[in-house]
Amino acid sequence: MEKNKPDTTPPAVKCFVNTGSRLLSLDLGPEAPLVRREKLPGGSALTYGQYLDAVSGLISQNSFHLLGQLLGKGPKPFPHLGKISSIHLIAEKHGALYSVARLRVRSGDTIVQFALNCAFSPEQQAFLRIETALLSELHAKFHLDYLPSPTICAEAPGLMLFITQWFEGHHEFHLSANQTGEPAIKIWKNDKGQPNFIDADKSCQLYAQASKILTHYLDLETFSQIYPWHHAAGDFIVDATKDPVSVRLVTARGYRPLLSQDCGTQDKMLGALHFFLNLCVRMRLDRLDGVGELAWAGPNCLEGIIRGFTQAWETRQNNTLPKAGEIFALFKALLPEERLAFAQVAVEEGMIEADETGFLAPRLAPCMEELARALEHFGF
Repeated sequence: MEKNKPDTTPPAVKCFVNTGSRLLSLDLGPEAPLVRREKLPGGSALTYGQYLDAVSGLISQNSFHLLGQLLGKGPKPFPHLGKISSIHLIAEKHGALYSVARLRVRSGDTIVQFALNCAFSPEQQAFLRIETALLSELHAKFHLDYLPSPTICAEAPGLMLFITQWFEGHHEFHLSANQTGEPAIKIWKNDKGQPNFIDADKSCQLYAQASKILTHYLDLETFSQIYPWHHAAGDFIVDATKDPVSVRLVTARGYRPLLSQDCGTQDKMLGALHFFLNLCVRMRLDRLDGVGELAWAGPNCLEGIIRGFTQAWETRQNNTLPKAGEIFALFKALLPEERLAFAQVAVEEGMIEADETGFLAPRLAPCMEELARALEHFGF
């Protein structure tokens, strides 16, 4: 027997589709249901069977060579391929830019999981290459663990995979109407019997952690930032079983300054206030259950946003930066109409979707008033 050759061949890959409430076993081959919005390079619709067959084929080709590479880069020690007891490939979600699947590998009591970003069209693949490079750059620049660590890129005809870590225990969340009809944070979990809504305290922690993450990745010289991001796209995920909650950012689609001119680099106070106000607005914006109408979080979330921004900002102080209190003092010194005008500029320069303009227009002035009161509450 050849040296280091596994004793047995790993089991066949079993494919599933996450329906939101359970994992549906996929045994229908090419006749499986269509994948929403996905197209093959020739323009024809893509089925789940074609999608998962292509991905599992790339994983298992050449005696599972790619899988062996992955396990060697995994978060925990893993036995060799011959000891694997099951390999599950799970279609998780689909977006305009690529589809996300989860690879779950078990050996005895040991389980490792990976996130697979799957691109089929040339346009999707071009975008995925850009995102892969950006994640590598951000890891090298900031040395933080809030973003997934780049692991492996792999390609086959008509398919590109960007495989990275799967954040264990973290789930997508969105604003959803609670029993009183008010928007509240609801976590997407498959665990039966677990509550989906989280309380106000954990929601505040969530907004604080997400705001801290974006502030930590802000370039303090150019004011380049991770952008665009959107709660509706599920860019942030949370493990609400932790105290405080654990939040991660699953992707970085772009990294650029939002200021239309160089004033942010010349005037750190102006650039900082621009970033903070846009953060306060965009953190409140979502879509009901991720896919419905635009939704607006209540003013209580501002406490978390202020706390998260302040915690991150104060850890990155240097002689050229204003203190967080000085930024807030400038905001409070502005007249109400000046605050609104500044916020309108910041939001316009950070607009992502066309329908956001009409939605935000009547909410900006109350938001600025609520922000001023929240800062007073904090003693700023």
